[in-house]
Amino acid sequence: MFSFGLFMKNVSGQTELNNLIGYALKHSHEIQKADFQVQEANYMHKEALGKGLPQIEGSTSYSIMMFNKIDIPASVYDMVPAEYAPMLDQLSNIDKLYSASANLQVTQLIYSQSYWLGLQTTKKTQELYSILKNKNEEEIIAEVANGYYQAGSLMLQLNTIEKSVKNLEEIYKIAELSYQNDLIKETDVNRLKVTITNLDVTKQTIQNGINIQLNYLKALAGMPGDSTITIDTASFIHVSESKPVNNEFQIGNVPSYQALMKQSEIYNQQTKLSKAQYYPTLAAFGKLGYSSYNTSSDIDKWNRMTTIGLSMSIPIYNSGVTHAKVKQSLLKQKQLNEDILQTKDFLKVDYQNAFSEYQTARNLLVVQKDNRELAQKVYRQTMLQYQEGMASLADLLNVNSDFLQADNSYNQQIIKCKTSEIKMLKATGNLKNIVNINN
Repeated sequence: MFSFGLFMKNVSGQTELNNLIGYALKHSHEIQKADFQVQEANYMHKEALGKGLPQIEGSTSYSIMMFNKIDIPASVYDMVPAEYAPMLDQLSNIDKLYSASANLQVTQLIYSQSYWLGLQTTKKTQELYSILKNKNEEEIIAEVANGYYQAGSLMLQLNTIEKSVKNLEEIYKIAELSYQNDLIKETDVNRLKVTITNLDVTKQTIQNGINIQLNYLKALAGMPGDSTITIDTASFIHVSESKPVNNEFQIGNVPSYQALMKQSEIYNQQTKLSKAQYYPTLAAFGKLGYSSYNTSSDIDKWNRMTTIGLSMSIPIYNSGVTHAKVKQSLLKQKQLNEDILQTKDFLKVDYQNAFSEYQTARNLLVVQKDNRELAQKVYRQTMLQYQEGMASLADLLNVNSDFLQADNSYNQQIIKCKTSEIKMLKATGNLKNIVNINN
């Protein structure tokens, strides 16, 4: 069985999350697909480059021409000297003509505006696919990290439920003794038992949710189905001591914006490519050929022919086709410019919202931490009072419920801090810096 363990222990907790992200960046199906797209773009560039290098082409042919015998009129014999009569007899007996040829041609592009512009376009396409791969990587990092913390969130909820069950079981033991001594009613004991049973059911539901979340994480990271992910949530509580992440916003660092800008460069190149159809193309060529013709299938004499020269293609008139292509490219560029302006505004808003959410989450964490400590203190005091007969069971159950709610709220606020960090880093285009986030 393949095993991938995540044992988070203070600083090592972040390291193990980084390991999971690193695994996902190597094995995720989306990343694999992005790698193939980058490779495809590389070969597109090589294909474009090859069109400007020497091209060698060979050809060969063999044919048999069959026809009826040539009927030479007697008047022709009367017109030629007698010594040529045997040749006319041979010609009249020909019913097949065999021919064979072999050619080798070399061409070299000398000047083509379209070639150089096309080469630049494929180079920019390579850069675009690299940006898109980086964008996919950030998406995978965000999904893996959020999934990781979501699983941790469920585990923290499970821990809270287990604390509650443990506390209630202690109370239940005291309640049973009190009931046996006629100090409390049977309904109080039954109430405790029902509460514990309900919490046990909730535990099973949460545990099932954890299993589902871990299976989702495995599929997302490209891990085998029988692998194991173990998350130790102990380090989560140290989030309040972490330093704020770098929140510097530069829109040029955001992959989605980079992709649009690179696409704009490509559209600009495509416009130039359309205009390049107005320019002539010049190429050099050389051809070496051998040919033979015979009246028998035994071809034994070859004629050689060598040709060298230049060829130029000059566009003159194509009924406005090139003009229409240029206009289409310009309109696509204008549409993309609108997308860029809109995306720029949205990205700024996303960053502002993410930063505000991050600051609020950290501020509320301090409040939730103080509230949790106070609720725990009240619970301990009430437990002592209950044991001394100075507090009722209802009072104890109420403060226990308050403490568990405060504990759960604090734990969930920890998760909000971590997920808001991810959201803000993604908004700034620095999500890969998640490896530097301290727990």
